[in-house]
Amino acid sequence: MNNAVNGTKEAVPTAGRPLMVIMDRIEGGVAAVEKRVAAVSLVVMIFAILVTIVARLLNLPIPSLGEYALVAMSPMTFLGAAFCSYMHQHITIEVVDLLKNRFLRILLRITATLAMAVFTGIFTWLAWNLLTYALSSGESLIDLGTPLWIPMGFMVLGSALMFIHAAFDIIRLCTGMPRTGGEA
Repeated sequence: MNNAVNGTKEAVPTAGRPLMVIMDRIEGGVAAVEKRVAAVSLVVMIFAILVTIVARLLNLPIPSLGEYALVAMSPMTFLGAAFCSYMHQHITIEVVDLLKNRFLRILLRITATLAMAVFTGIFTWLAWNLLTYALSSGESLIDLGTPLWIPMGFMVLGSALMFIHAAFDIIRLCTGMPRTGGEA
């Protein structure tokens, strides 16, 4: 829980709240993986682009690694978005925080999170259809032959994880448990 005065985290009593402990461990572990995969993806993108630039500049006989940079954008985008939803750093309507009525604030947050869950549920279903097509067709990208199912798989995984984070957040909001990430 955030302390609004000095910006520090305060310990939230968890005695008698085993659901909160379980949810925090599961979601925190998943979020840690999301953050690391997104960071590694960014490093892959930077390295692939740097190698491609150096190869072109020095006229080296190295194939363009731009395809790897393109494929690395998928986990960075979708797992990064899932991590942002865990941290509550996604696009929000901050005017809700200005409302004095606590019940109305919680109701609006539940509504917004429910809308995100519906969107990510539909997006996961559509991405799943795209993934099954990519798997069945065996299509690959042109330059280096990277299978198309790899970026599609991260699209499905990221949107499914966003759905899970939204579902956990709705449970937290409805039960009065503290929210994860940067928000109290």
